[in-house]
Amino acid sequence: MHARSLPSQTARLFPRLWLLVATTAALGAVARLCLWVAYAGAERGNELLWPALLQGLRYDLVAGAAAALLVGLLMAPLWLIGWRGRAVRWAQWMLVGVLLSFVLLSVCEHFYYAFYKTRFDPIVFGMFEDDTGAILETVWQDYPVIPGLFGLGVAALVLHWSVPRAGHWLGARWPKAGGNWGRISLLVVQCVLLVLLARGSVGTFPLVRRDVTVSADPFVNALVLNAPLTLYRAARIRAKETDIGADPLVGVRRLGFASLEEAARVAGLPSGEPEQVRAALFPVAPGQPRALAQSPHVVMGLLESFGQDLLFSDGPGNDLLGRLRAELAYGHRFDNFISGQNGTHPQLENLLLGSPITPLTGGRNARLSFDTSAALPFKRAGYRTVFLYGGGSDWREIGTAFTRQGFDRVYDARDIRARFADAHGTDWGLYDAWLFRFAEDLLVQADAKGERLFLVLLTTTNHPPFELDTPRRNLPLDPAALGPRALDDKAELRSMLATYQYQADEFGGFVQTLRQGPLGERTIIAAAGDHNLRTHYRYDLPAEQPDVDRVFAWLRVPDAYAPAGAGPDTRAFAGHADLIPTLVSLAVPGQRYFATGRNLWQAPGDGGQALAQFDRMYTAEGMLMPLHAPLLHAWHSPRQVRPEGTVPDAAATVSARRAAAGVALRDWYIRDQVLRVRK
Repeated sequence: MHARSLPSQTARLFPRLWLLVATTAALGAVARLCLWVAYAGAERGNELLWPALLQGLRYDLVAGAAAALLVGLLMAPLWLIGWRGRAVRWAQWMLVGVLLSFVLLSVCEHFYYAFYKTRFDPIVFGMFEDDTGAILETVWQDYPVIPGLFGLGVAALVLHWSVPRAGHWLGARWPKAGGNWGRISLLVVQCVLLVLLARGSVGTFPLVRRDVTVSADPFVNALVLNAPLTLYRAARIRAKETDIGADPLVGVRRLGFASLEEAARVAGLPSGEPEQVRAALFPVAPGQPRALAQSPHVVMGLLESFGQDLLFSDGPGNDLLGRLRAELAYGHRFDNFISGQNGTHPQLENLLLGSPITPLTGGRNARLSFDTSAALPFKRAGYRTVFLYGGGSDWREIGTAFTRQGFDRVYDARDIRARFADAHGTDWGLYDAWLFRFAEDLLVQADAKGERLFLVLLTTTNHPPFELDTPRRNLPLDPAALGPRALDDKAELRSMLATYQYQADEFGGFVQTLRQGPLGERTIIAAAGDHNLRTHYRYDLPAEQPDVDRVFAWLRVPDAYAPAGAGPDTRAFAGHADLIPTLVSLAVPGQRYFATGRNLWQAPGDGGQALAQFDRMYTAEGMLMPLHAPLLHAWHSPRQVRPEGTVPDAAATVSARRAAAGVALRDWYIRDQVLRVRK
């Protein structure tokens, strides 16, 4: 090895590494501009964009410098053994691969945002735990896969052609220093600069998560990170949520409490002793226990993608309710019901286990039993407990997980087909008509045996790819009724409206049959959408976040089981966390349950409150977010909040802190339960 050639040969590699840094920064800026153009809305001025671009540049430089350091380290062995020309060539191939990956991730996240209304989050990893074939089918039908692949191919060719030439051009003009010490000094300076850029700061601390806050507008803050970093952040969040770890206080501290005692005090508990907290988390439903024969059947329906915002377009020419319309008058429809989570499986864990931690029941946790389960109060009262799903019970291991949560049986598509040979459906599950027929049979059979049934059912039809090749009632649909912010593809929009309408109509037929039959006066029915439909509107976030978070919710209680009084306040804010406390209180008084929310039959004194994704809190004053350090987005109209957040008053701050403390205590309890079982 020749000492004289060592620094000069290395200098040929560094222009390529700096090219990677610069190109990453350019691609990051383009990706942010595309998100801005597609989702910012006309009301946001361009002056809000510049802080996101400038702060985003810092994160792009972090990603680019980290990638450049990695490439440099990988090529160092080749350089040390004298293969310097090969090191440069291989580095250029790696540059093309890294930049192409950046482009691919940015494009995927662009469409991910269109669907989930958020940058990459832990749900993206759950997609690989779903039916992979069904997901690929949905992506193929709903997204521009062929143009995207063509564009990716063009990008690959452009990068393959331009990176070597740009690297050669830069190498010929790169600063040179005389003598070995000068060249070594130049090498060291460049290495230090790359390290500092990868760190994101020359001060004491590197870039941290709070550095994404450049505006009072959450949408602007969401633009700051680039796709690789949002994916990395999602992976870290998922690892923390899935891996309970060894410290049950992780969630308590994440929400801003120094200890369990502090969280308990803020939640209004007299003591922070673990046994006292455990006791407080399991109140007893008031009232005298009933004999099983005098108890009602209880049906809890989770309706796929049944968001509330589409129902504002419901009318004679755009009938989105079908038979459900007439049934609504026999129960209580909630105007401000907030979806607790943004995905079906997280919602199941929120609803049935009261868990702020999700995914909780995957992997080895699928074989754990949680005493927070919604089925247990009913099982202790003598009920038969059943979970019914229109898809396969291997999805997210629900067949394994929920049979350990107090459910006597998990039925799925195979059981429905065994009873109804003609049952058919989509890649995601059987059409809802078959699921509701099976549910009706379960109720009739249980009643004939003198049993009481607690039945949780989950529909599947109102889900991409929005197929409906099954008999259905001919009801009017009009995509134009959704107005100018609706999806441009009217054919796709009509398909979405059709499955939405079909689900509502079939659910309406199910409750109509029960009401008109002998089971009507001894069956309590609660139903709610699991989350918003997502892709039918272009949302101006955060102003229109309430439209994203509100879902349909309805409760029917026969007179024999309805408490005295005026009934629930249907205009107050409520959410999924309130459903099980309500059903337990109505059906099985005297039973213990996990305290996730309030009894909806009891009117709140403050207009109610509800949490979305344990991060956004809705109140009569507005939307408070994030929960651990909230700003108030006051109501601008019944469906919109102001995009700018302001410091909330003392009462709102106390309310948010109390809600955060409740979440922290439940998080602690779930983690502690897992750790106790493992020990």
